[in-house]
Amino acid sequence: MRYRPFFLFALLLLLFPVSGCKPTPASLMAAVKADNTEEAKKLIQKGADANSRVSPTGWSALHYAARNGNVEIVQLLLNAGADPNYTGALEGQTSSVISLKPLVIARANLDLIGQIPPSRMEDTLRQNGLDDPALLKSMADPKAADRYQQVVDALQKVTKN
Repeated sequence: MRYRPFFLFALLLLLFPVSGCKPTPASLMAAVKADNTEEAKKLIQKGADANSRVSPTGWSALHYAARNGNVEIVQLLLNAGADPNYTGALEGQTSSVISLKPLVIARANLDLIGQIPPSRMEDTLRQNGLDDPALLKSMADPKAADRYQQVVDALQKVTKN
């Protein structure tokens, strides 16, 4: 069987990815959406595109980091060249829906934290179709207001009006 060595080589490549390969946009988006700071940091260090997004007009990784109130990921993305002025629509929505900058998302979440008592936060978010586990965890955090304020402050420095 003369193709056997080629088949074994191809199988090995699948089982053991070549180190140093640039991560896919989907892998960075998954880490940021899940609010996984360590994984996002590793992917950025390996060269993941800081402007990753799932669809051409969709939210970028920076949008999701701002939504989750994760100032560390926001800073990592900004330092890696993420565009704070990119406006995108939430996945699943058409481009005719209002497109937002990450700063607007962070400000909106900060406002929600100030208006909704912590005891009602999860129910209120779920009633409005916002049932993402990372978002629910982030908004329920007792230090959420401080974290979102830090994200707003970081984004205000670099966002154009």
